[in-house]
Amino acid sequence: MRKLVNVALRRETAIVRALFFLAPFITLIAPKTTVPVLIVLFIGCAGLALAHGAQLKSLFRVDLGLALFAIATVYLFVNASWSLDPPRALGKAAWFGLVAAMSIGACRALASWPRPQVGAAATAFMAGLVAAVVLVLIETLTDRFLTLSLYNLLPVTRPESIKGLMIKNGEIVRIAGFGLNHNVAVMLLTLWPAVLCIVTRLQGRRRWIGAAVLLLAAATAVLLSKHDSSKAGLVLSIVVFAAAFSWPTWTRRAVWAGWCLAFLLVIPLTTMAYKAELHQADWLEYSAKARVVLWAYTAEQIPAAPILGIGAASTRKMNLDPQVRLNAIEAKEKGEAFGWRAGAHAHNAFLQTWYELGAVGVILFMAAGSVVIGSVGRLPRPTQSYVMAHVAAFLAVVAFGWGMWQSWLMALAGLAALYAALAVNFYRAQHGRAVSADT
Repeated sequence: MRKLVNVALRRETAIVRALFFLAPFITLIAPKTTVPVLIVLFIGCAGLALAHGAQLKSLFRVDLGLALFAIATVYLFVNASWSLDPPRALGKAAWFGLVAAMSIGACRALASWPRPQVGAAATAFMAGLVAAVVLVLIETLTDRFLTLSLYNLLPVTRPESIKGLMIKNGEIVRIAGFGLNHNVAVMLLTLWPAVLCIVTRLQGRRRWIGAAVLLLAAATAVLLSKHDSSKAGLVLSIVVFAAAFSWPTWTRRAVWAGWCLAFLLVIPLTTMAYKAELHQADWLEYSAKARVVLWAYTAEQIPAAPILGIGAASTRKMNLDPQVRLNAIEAKEKGEAFGWRAGAHAHNAFLQTWYELGAVGVILFMAAGSVVIGSVGRLPRPTQSYVMAHVAAFLAVVAFGWGMWQSWLMALAGLAALYAALAVNFYRAQHGRAVSADT
């Protein structure tokens, strides 16, 4: 084992560069790889820290944040006992706990890295993200030309599902625009740490030019995509960045208030939206109309189990019922945006938490998120606006995007935390400040 450690230490700079270049590059190109990428990054970060003398117990030292995530994990295991799909609920509870542990451990490990290695990781991270953003932008501007060429040249690379693919004479001629939704979401939740790294790495006017170019390229890809959640996240993150740049404390408090109010007001707001017949508004996209209906249905069911919820992953199980599927087909044939049902999930993490985990889950998640947002106040002031923009983008994605139990999305949350920690530690290293494992 010692020989293996010595070999790794001799090549640690190359290993660090490879890990942090490939992590953003691979996940932007293939978003579902966030699961193995998070695992590999955790092993790499923790392994290098331990090789340089860090203690394993220091990576998992219990503080308020870790304690809250641990309690939430325990509750998820208990909650799974009354889920309609216990095996899936137990698996998601285990993955939630692992993601929390790996992201917290990796962030603390990064804080103990030697400064040269932090710099190498940050530079590689920037390069990997820029390369991936260029490819995603090309794909967006050319209607997936590169992917189409790959699928037709090497049919073995084609996905098993043909959803979104237009096939003519055995050849794929078009890929639906929503096929890039996952990509742009990953890009958005990787963007702001990379911008901070660029501003930290470059000097003078070049830092702002480099940051502006990356923001412009990423914003173009997001705005030309079909993913409205990422568009909302982009706009919100820019607004939060601008506000936090001048008023970091008040902006952090506003984001914290938004996090708490999202849980407290999501039920009345979604009910009001349906009563206002927004699901019939001509100016709304089909996906938005469908969300209005499924949000209202979900909100109506919550009073049946308000304290403990119906159980994690139960919504997906109910959606597989043959009668529910038949009702959905009939609703579609009638031209309705969405049948009166919850679907596979609520497309809103705040509402899904109420429905499946009840008030207990809401309190635990609200508390854990509050600790995360509050910790931003302990970061160096010049970094806070970037991290708050990063947090705002994440809140928008989980408010309007996918189901909260999707493994790739949970892993993306862990990666988002790790990337933010990398950018902040890089700033500290460049400015000669002592790195604290507590922040």
